[in-house]
Formats: sequence, structure tokens, C-alpha cells
Amino acid sequence: MIKLKNVTKIYKGDLFETVALKDVTLTVQEGEFVAIMGESGSGKTTLLNILGGMDRVTSGNYYLRDIAVHDCTPDKLDRLRREYISFIFQHFALMDEFSIYENIEAPLLARNIKKADRKHRIIDAVEKLNISDLLDKYPTQISGGQRQRVSLARALVTNCPIILADEPTGALDEQNTKNVMEQFVLLHKQKKTILVITHDHKVAEYAERVVVIKDGRMV
Repeated sequence: MIKLKNVTKIYKGDLFETVALKDVTLTVQEGEFVAIMGESGSGKTTLLNILGGMDRVTSGNYYLRDIAVHDCTPDKLDRLRREYISFIFQHFALMDEFSIYENIEAPLLARNIKKADRKHRIIDAVEKLNISDLLDKYPTQISGGQRQRVSLARALVTNCPIILADEPTGALDEQNTKNVMEQFVLLHKQKKTILVITHDHKVAEYAERVVVIKDGRMV
């Protein structure tokens, strides 16, 4: 499903040049659950951003289901993200001015999903995550663990085949970390392809494969 071949990413400024990834080759099969580990600044978030189409390679090739992502136009890249990829972020990326229902609904509106279908998907997701009672609340009114489950629900409703999670448990306590990771396990059983960035070895143990990055290289 996912193939990176000799991918390099360089960030350039007027007075600096930073090599974030260097000659990275990676294959992820459909339905695989992979943890990506590395120290801060190792390049793991850059890797996830490239996999999610939020950043471009400087050189090398990226294929997603035989689509040459490295050659995609911005419009095609946007369609690719909507069709294939859901994101879960460490700091939740929820919009404080919108209710929990509206936050979960946002990606469905972007996909022009009909109202009745939107409601059905939202209700189904929040029931699975035991957050049905939060729909009328706002992000500032709920706990960190609840916000992360809302973020997970927002990813679930799109029903995309790929889930990319950047330190999804980084702001959570041990019990909430366990709750979130158990949901990833259930998604994996549903044949979702999951890539999770983490610095936590206990979180990585939930994956079936661990990839380690150091100084922008696979090790």
C-alpha cells in the first residue's frame, strides 16, 4: 500500500539547510500496524507529514496504492488525503469555538457527506468510544483523555483506510493511553493501515512492527 524509496527531505532557509530525512526506504503493507520511534528531531514527524501528503519530498519516490504521490498536483494531493488518510494529532487539533459534535462532523462536511449519513457515522463513533454524553460540550469543557477520544472519533467517521497518528498518547495518563491504544487495536482488526509515531515503548508494543529513525535515517 505505502512505498517510500530513497526519500530525502531538506528544509532550506536563507542562512541554513536542514536534512530532516535522508535516503529513507519503507514499505507498509495494507492492514499493517506500524510504530515509528525516534528521539526528538530524528525526523519521525517529517516522515509522517510526507506519508500524509502534508509535506513534499525533496527527492525520492512515494507511492500510495501505486499512485505516484511525489508527482501529484496540489488538487490531486488534496483528494488523495480526503479519500485515503485520517490524522490524529498529539494536541488534538480541535476547534474550541465548535461543539464536540461539530468538531467530529468537520471532515464529513469537507467530503460532502449527506446530513443523515453524517449523523449516523458520528453517533456510531462516539458510542464505540463511550463519549456520547460529550456531543453538546466544547473542547475547553472536557478532559485531555476525552479530547483525544474525540480526535479519534473524528478520524473514525471518515472511514479512511489509513490512519496516521502523531504521538496520540503523549498528553495522556496511563489509563487513557491504554484506552486509546485498545481502540487502535480494534481498528487494526478491521484491516485499517495504522502508523503511530511514539517515543513510548509501551505504546510501540501494541504495533506488529516497529520502525526506528535516527538523524533522519532508518536504523
